[in-house]
Amino acid sequence: QSCHPIREMADAAKPKMDFRTMFFFAMTLSLCLNTVVCFIGSLGLPFVKAFTLVTYRAALMSASVAFLYRIAYSLKPPASMMSIAGWRASLAPVMNSNGGHYVIYSIVFAMGRPVPTVLFPLTICGGYQLLTILNKHFPATLKRVRGDRLFALAQQEMHKMMAMCATMECSMLPLLIMELFTPARSVTRVFMYVNYLRRRYACKDDTVFRIKYTYGNAGQFHQQVWGMLDQRTSPILRRVPGIDKVLGPLKRWFTQGAAPMKTQ
Repeated sequence: QSCHPIREMADAAKPKMDFRTMFFFAMTLSLCLNTVVCFIGSLGLPFVKAFTLVTYRAALMSASVAFLYRIAYSLKPPASMMSIAGWRASLAPVMNSNGGHYVIYSIVFAMGRPVPTVLFPLTICGGYQLLTILNKHFPATLKRVRGDRLFALAQQEMHKMMAMCATMECSMLPLLIMELFTPARSVTRVFMYVNYLRRRYACKDDTVFRIKYTYGNAGQFHQQVWGMLDQRTSPILRRVPGIDKVLGPLKRWFTQGAAPMKTQ
């Protein structure tokens, strides 16, 4: 018990949270907690099941608000407020950022029924931000609950987790396509999501919320997923006569603007 005051002093010695840190802490905590309740509710458990939809949308809202807040304070207005070209140049970096993309992602899936797996990429990123804040501002408390080990492991495996996020994002497209054959069909959502994945493929941003990737950027992880899919499907698709005339232009459109993937 004598070590508790020492731990509390260690926490107190750490820098205090400013408003931005408190805001991201609150939003990412809300994201993670709502995702947990939504997932449990989706299993059909009594009482919790009733909160599936509200927690699903609350999780999407928490992530979107956090990303929009970062976009708001990162945006650099043009020298001339009346310049359309200036505003385009100012908006381009934030609209092509992870935050801008994930806001679109949240909007696409907020329009449909609750799909808890949709929340996983957002929650993984939110979990990283939450752990980073806790490690910086409450290291002794985090260590007490073995959270320091989780944080170290998360940092070590970050590239794998970001690759998992990219995989899960890509796996949502077949789900939306299958919904076209149900009463919940929405061609608009499919069109929006295809364009979203195209933007992700070309994304050069290596930060999400306020944390930086330990390796690569979002676009590289998405390129890896599509590259793997291409390797597995090419032998089968080559047997279909004339398929290259259809897929060729689509591939060129989809990959346009993407930087070549770096190899180690």
